[in-house]
Amino acid sequence: MNTLPPDPDPVPPTPPTASQRVIAAFERITEANRPELWSTLRAVEDVLVDAKAVEERVQAGENLPLAGTVFAVPELIDVAGQPSGRSVPETSATIVSRLTAAGAVVLGKTGAATVASAWDRTKVGGRGAAVAVALGIVDLALSTAGAVPAALNAVVALKPTRGLLPMTGVRASEAVSVYVNGLVAGRRALALMTGPDGVSATRTWPADVRLGAGEHPRVAYPTNLPLSPAAAMAFDGVVKRLVAAGAVLKPISGGEYRFEDALLLPTVPDHPELVEALADPAAVHHRLASCTAFANLLDLAAVTVPVLPGDKRPFGVTFLTRAFEDQIGLDLATVCTDEPMTPYPEPGEDLVVFGAHLRGQPLNARLTELGARFTRPVRTTESYRMVLLDTEPPQPGVLEHAEGSSLDGESWRLSPAAFEQFVTTLKEPFVLDRVELDDGSRPLAVRCAPTASGIALDRYESWRGYVRFTSTAGLRDPG
Repeated sequence: MNTLPPDPDPVPPTPPTASQRVIAAFERITEANRPELWSTLRAVEDVLVDAKAVEERVQAGENLPLAGTVFAVPELIDVAGQPSGRSVPETSATIVSRLTAAGAVVLGKTGAATVASAWDRTKVGGRGAAVAVALGIVDLALSTAGAVPAALNAVVALKPTRGLLPMTGVRASEAVSVYVNGLVAGRRALALMTGPDGVSATRTWPADVRLGAGEHPRVAYPTNLPLSPAAAMAFDGVVKRLVAAGAVLKPISGGEYRFEDALLLPTVPDHPELVEALADPAAVHHRLASCTAFANLLDLAAVTVPVLPGDKRPFGVTFLTRAFEDQIGLDLATVCTDEPMTPYPEPGEDLVVFGAHLRGQPLNARLTELGARFTRPVRTTESYRMVLLDTEPPQPGVLEHAEGSSLDGESWRLSPAAFEQFVTTLKEPFVLDRVELDDGSRPLAVRCAPTASGIALDRYESWRGYVRFTSTAGLRDPG
């Protein structure tokens, strides 16, 4: 018998300071020996000055979500004091300023020339931004090149709905994408950059923005694209993973996409040799862009994630969604990356439900059809009573009670318009009122009028507990 005390939980490593991350980035630049990635690389002394300023802000108590992050910017996005085309701007682009305000530090500017992949220098890698992320030189890179370089270097690319990111200081007509090594980091950066700046023409989240597609999102995918054998196998693997996760997959050809929540595509059909791309750049560019080039023209949002096929060469898939349905693409992409995802759009009202609106229950569609998003399970304080109401379908009512118990429920987030529409579906005796959760918060919840009465269900602690009871014991008096 082992009487020794259990090993203590491992202490998580301390994240690097901004200065340590900058030093590591320059060391990685030396190791990688890829000078062709950069059009302008800032002096290490100047970057360390910015890093020290970030550390001072952290020590002063500022909350800097990107402290310790280094990033790269393409030539056509302004960085104060760095060349942009033929000029040297005095101010940075709005999106750059927002990242640095959050604690990120600019390392330099990446070039627009075609370079070799981070994985194989005989293969094309697109522009330098995605390669710099893949090599671990920077944590994040802005780009106007879109999804293709991400797929060629096995990194994540997020292209939000056109207009969500202000274009002040962006000297390009193409939409701005973010290259990162993970969806969570990319979503965080997008959220920090999103929103009007009062200068450039921008778009804001609509009041009825969809925050989710439910447990069974509908995903269309083409079956007739010319893919290499390894790419076809990897793409088929993604389709199977989505099905296993609950998505409804529909093979398509032509314009059927308009009926689905998202379109799944291979980002590129194959991975050309670098010498081929240099010899005939137009032809190779056309071939590589053939799968996703229409996304900008149709005002679609795009999420690209890496998938490694059997031969371990980079391959990526892209989820396209309608404008402002960025969240649906992010959620679907997590099936490939196994990362948790939090909402990207800002607008939203939180609502707690306890009965037939729960996931898997008869009225849950009233939430999911409005684009509502399940956020977390919740539990109330011991101040409530659940009673069985005489409704169709059967539903519980939640009442405040001095000698009550804790009840389990779910928190959902709805857009402002969806919230208003949902309220109209509530009939007597149901009302909206606040409940106190065990974490101290007091969100709005679906409750019932104080005058409502019914059989007490408190001992089940949740509607699902009662439903399980009736399904195994048969419908009977639960008292």
